[in-house]
Amino acid sequence: MSSSGSKLSAEWGRRFRGVFRESAENFATGLIAEFERNLEAGLFAALEDQLNLMEAVLIRTQIIELSSKKAKEHKLAQLVTYMHEELSTIMLRELIVCGDILLRSNRSRISKKLNSIQNHADPLALLRNCAWDMYIPRALDALTSVTPDQAPHVDFYVAEVLSFDGDVSDIINTTKLRAIAVHRPSKKNFPFFDSDVAEWLGNRLGPKRMGALSDYFLPEAFLDRARRRPALSIRSILEADREKLIHLIQQKKG
Repeated sequence: MSSSGSKLSAEWGRRFRGVFRESAENFATGLIAEFERNLEAGLFAALEDQLNLMEAVLIRTQIIELSSKKAKEHKLAQLVTYMHEELSTIMLRELIVCGDILLRSNRSRISKKLNSIQNHADPLALLRNCAWDMYIPRALDALTSVTPDQAPHVDFYVAEVLSFDGDVSDIINTTKLRAIAVHRPSKKNFPFFDSDVAEWLGNRLGPKRMGALSDYFLPEAFLDRARRRPALSIRSILEADREKLIHLIQQKKG
């Protein structure tokens, strides 16, 4: 206040927030740029794999949406089949978020953004940003399995999550958890959603379509996906779908 030479007022508050917001954003831009360089250099390979998986699901969701005039329920069933057959991973949280996009429920900001992706100046950059948003709740899930007894020798507990990022908070609220089970020896975590995912999916697909997909949720299918996963190249699937999506968007624009 003393350095500003003015009294405490609403105008002073606006100037204060403006100056410090700009300096904070400049600082954050440098940190993010450095992180992206490290990411591209392969220093965070596991994180890169997770982000590619998130982006792959989002891009295929857009391909299904833009390339088909079939019913929304059919499109959602296509997405489940894609996860099982091509990604060898059925990701429940991402299924709910992408289901919201295909069903046009508009429960999240991501859904609203991506429902008009063909109007965006850089669709692939938008999708990558959305992949980051979808990754953050997964990262929070993973932190529940850390323990002081094992590397990185920390303890972690989140009672409440506060976020100024509306996209992230929407995802968290859309996919609320009831609990997380943690297998300490392997550090694997298993989220239990507030709403039963099978019931959620069945209510949206209907009994006939859900019946056709029910085998995907059996223990045998889980083991089958796990067997196929090591030979899978998410990067190859992602790069092919990026090209396909851009081609579809160009067609839509004429």
